[in-house]
Amino acid sequence: MNKITSFLISMGCLFTFSQCDMVENPNDETPIVPSSDYAKIAFLARITDGSSVWSLCTMDKSGGGLRKIVDKTVACQKPVCSHGRTKLLFTSVNFKTWTNPDNSVGMSSEYGLYIVNTDGTGLTLIDHVGPTEAAQFGHLAWSPDDRQIAYIKYSGEGFRKHDLILYNMTENTRQSLKTKGDICTMSFSPDGKYMAYCASTEACHSIYKMDISRGNSQLIIHNGSSPKWSPQGDKIVYSAQGSEGEAQLFIADSDGRNQKQLTFTVSPRRWPGWPPHGNQNPQWTPDGRKIVYVSWENAKPEIFIMNVDGSKQTRLTKAEYRDENPEITPDGQSVLFSSRRTDMMDFGIVMMSLDGSNQKVLSRSGNYPVVCK
Repeated sequence: MNKITSFLISMGCLFTFSQCDMVENPNDETPIVPSSDYAKIAFLARITDGSSVWSLCTMDKSGGGLRKIVDKTVACQKPVCSHGRTKLLFTSVNFKTWTNPDNSVGMSSEYGLYIVNTDGTGLTLIDHVGPTEAAQFGHLAWSPDDRQIAYIKYSGEGFRKHDLILYNMTENTRQSLKTKGDICTMSFSPDGKYMAYCASTEACHSIYKMDISRGNSQLIIHNGSSPKWSPQGDKIVYSAQGSEGEAQLFIADSDGRNQKQLTFTVSPRRWPGWPPHGNQNPQWTPDGRKIVYVSWENAKPEIFIMNVDGSKQTRLTKAEYRDENPEITPDGQSVLFSSRRTDMMDFGIVMMSLDGSNQKVLSRSGNYPVVCK
């Protein structure tokens, strides 16, 4: 397996074609309060127009009114909704192929980082990677006041160069932030003053806390990745390697103290030589009391929920193939997720109550659901 293929697999972007002006912003200093109201669900879907690529679509929360909102092919990467629930941040991709004189096939790709209103208007290019550049966009995040965007840009041979970029939408400026090691993912603190990020070194993945205004970082968690702040900003939930090489979920204070392992279950080994899967992709409920996550406890990904102290771990879905990518609605009442229960080769969008009841298929084709207005 080459380095580029490994990178695409790690980003969740490897799929076969059979499958798978300035943005206006408020100038006042009032922080944006995350909206608990939502009317639509944005997601990636394959529109049945003869194509086999992903499009950015919306539907109403009952599953009707499916609409493709941008005329672009999107990368197999979760779109990110602003805290005000009115704008979407996403990556587009344009593949070009050709046949060389020796009949070998050449391919190039170019990527665009865009913002669009959830009704499809106001499409704005934030950054671009041309077909001659060896680069790709990684993890994306909105600041709590929706005035800044953080994103990771991979470049160079084998995508070895990792840059954390902060884009100010009001001033239309771009700033590269210095990180410790190669950054993988990041998360803004609820007050917008700090960023927790995962960076890799030759030894392991670790979690750092950055003071954004000063640009300095400090190591807070050794051996950890994918940090996510609690709604109150006092805790961080994250992934770390368990005793058998599997992913497990941990929690710590926002300064890295009082680290505690929350999950311990291990999936049976499905392939000899492969490390077992564990538990991953934690999502906080809006009140900060529970965590929804994906567990491989039963040899395939399913949605679970637990209390913030790790107690009462409960399976919410019983997957025939795969249930993953949970997204909790802003009112904390429901969970959206991607599922292969309707088609072994393609994802659909399912909604259920927070306790796992009232499961309903909203779309038979779709992945990476997010809630918006």
